[in-house]
Amino acid sequence: MMGSQSLSRFFQDTHRPMQKTASHSGLIYTLLLASISFLRVLSTATQVPIQLPIAKDSPSRRPRPHNEPRLISHTVEAYIHSLLSTHSSPGLAVAVVLKDPSVPTGFRHQLFGAGNARTSSFPPVPVTPDTLFAIASNSKLFTAVSAGLLISNSSLDVDWTTKVATLIPEWGLADPIASQEATVLDLLVHRTGMPRHDYARVPLEGGVPAMIADLRHLRPSAPFRSTFQYNNMMYGTISHLPKRLLNVSFESFVHQHIFKLAGMNASTYSVEEAEARRYPPGYIFPGDFNVYRMFANHAAKSIPVMAEGHQYSLRDFYLEERGELRPTVPYYQRPGKEHIGAGPGGILTSIRDMVPWLSTLLNGGTVPQTNLTLIPPEVLDRLETGVMVSEGKAAYPELSPKVYGPAQWRYTYHGHEIIEHGGDKPGFKTQVARLPNLAGKVASFPNATGLGIAVFSNDADGSVVLESVKFRIIDNLLGLEEIDWYSRFVNETETYYAQKRRMAIPRPRDPQPPPRPISTLQEYFFQHPSYGLLQPCYVPPGSLSIHTSPSIHREHAYGNKKSSTNRAQSCAAFLQHPTTQLLLSKTPADIPTLVMPFPRTFATHLRLTHWSGPWFNVTIAWGNHREHESKDEKNRILIGLDERFEAEWVTYEEEEGLAFRGGIWGMEGPDATAPEDVGRKGAEVWFTKV
Repeated sequence: MMGSQSLSRFFQDTHRPMQKTASHSGLIYTLLLASISFLRVLSTATQVPIQLPIAKDSPSRRPRPHNEPRLISHTVEAYIHSLLSTHSSPGLAVAVVLKDPSVPTGFRHQLFGAGNARTSSFPPVPVTPDTLFAIASNSKLFTAVSAGLLISNSSLDVDWTTKVATLIPEWGLADPIASQEATVLDLLVHRTGMPRHDYARVPLEGGVPAMIADLRHLRPSAPFRSTFQYNNMMYGTISHLPKRLLNVSFESFVHQHIFKLAGMNASTYSVEEAEARRYPPGYIFPGDFNVYRMFANHAAKSIPVMAEGHQYSLRDFYLEERGELRPTVPYYQRPGKEHIGAGPGGILTSIRDMVPWLSTLLNGGTVPQTNLTLIPPEVLDRLETGVMVSEGKAAYPELSPKVYGPAQWRYTYHGHEIIEHGGDKPGFKTQVARLPNLAGKVASFPNATGLGIAVFSNDADGSVVLESVKFRIIDNLLGLEEIDWYSRFVNETETYYAQKRRMAIPRPRDPQPPPRPISTLQEYFFQHPSYGLLQPCYVPPGSLSIHTSPSIHREHAYGNKKSSTNRAQSCAAFLQHPTTQLLLSKTPADIPTLVMPFPRTFATHLRLTHWSGPWFNVTIAWGNHREHESKDEKNRILIGLDERFEAEWVTYEEEEGLAFRGGIWGMEGPDATAPEDVGRKGAEVWFTKV
């Protein structure tokens, strides 16, 4: 294992700007910038401004009185740009909303975009207030609101305390008490006893009902209602209620009863719709992008509105390998596969659409523009009330412990209450927060009573940036002493990975042999009712570099054929698949290895490397080659190398199988416990040999 290094230095090295290769388009762009500079000089000399078309709905250019205070100060804007540079983060979008009865609309807002939304094209497309981001778990509040709207419907016999088993026939958990007693509220506040089990998530032919039916096969890590333990599939279950109670799809229900009424015109659950969106002709972008389009005759060119997420391909914190920041092209979730993840995290939206959403939340559930009650007061009160303690101790002196209500954390910062939720999807991070009780606390706006902040990043490592920006905006508006949250978060990350490196046990110099030759595992199949089928392919030591044949077809590489006749051919094809090759290139050549397809929502491959005896180190990786058929390797991504689990090949029990443990089930609860036995009893996830 390599020696540990300072993560602050690591970040300085890791987050260097992406290198642009020299190209004909690059030369054109250089010449265009030179022309732009000349025109600016000419414009200044002649006192004639360069005129550019302004779209009717452009984010620009409303005149602001010079003496009017700003919600996002110039100092904060400079801070945002500096963080993007330091962190080499692609882009960031910010919305700040202030409830202020002294203005005619009752609300002020300011939008801000920095950096680039799309970097796979040249020149990069900048972030605008209309850029679409995947907001991930910030979608959960819309799911909780939809449940509240159903509960407030007097024609429906449902309440927060209604047992899920009486509403959804497919429902069932491994814990019989939780299965019988769990209520709508229990699912919304994550107290069912279930860990995440995110690797069990996959689009199924039976859709959300099939996912719900599979929950009964997943092992709990805590007794029912004993602890807070985050689980996305509980929100997937809640998203089935509109279909069960009204025979309306969840997405349609949210669109009709929330998006449409709030004026959130850009928001959607449809990946196909989001990817098809284009900026209108004449849209004004920040920076020099407009002039490039004008000179290159691209003024009417179709420019996508949706941001590209960015991830560090081939990063491995265990080996202190930085990886390379690359755009995830296309978006990791493909059209037609997004329905099962809509409830826990499916919304694609813009920072502009956060303005009416935050305004409505700060306005007690009433849409300010129409005075329509979107969220009944009793529903909003239920959603804003904490139920479960998720952090019993304050992480920093300025913070309080945290409680979790339906889809929202609640805590204090310097005594000011914050209600918020974060979001995390491959290549995207988001934070939506509000401070509802600020009467008399905002010096520049003495009549203000509440503050809302939304920050979206298209960087998988963007949490440290967006959280730092959130706190800096609060500090700035409330006149608090500025805290260097960025350094704090970087140090947190350093401590976390240093601890993981210390806990990693090197492979013994003389490892014990497995119970049977490892190569025989290729002859077996292993099944879990929810996690699917494992079809191991053996890679003997010294043979990790395998020539990739252009004639291999995807259906061979990812087939589920069980017959021995096709087995060798299937493994040969799979081992030559580009993503498999990329994974094998990061695998020690002297260690017996098994790789297998593992098509999950957040995974494509599973790798077992022999440790000693029946024990294997486990890596779950995600690669995008199946979705991105370009031969251009710069667009290929492989992530997951910096998370390690373990597996035991169990041959000594009546039932043979693979026992996975080491955190693969995503246990998070403060009072949850992992199994301590070996064999099947000690498995977080058990795959039976079939």
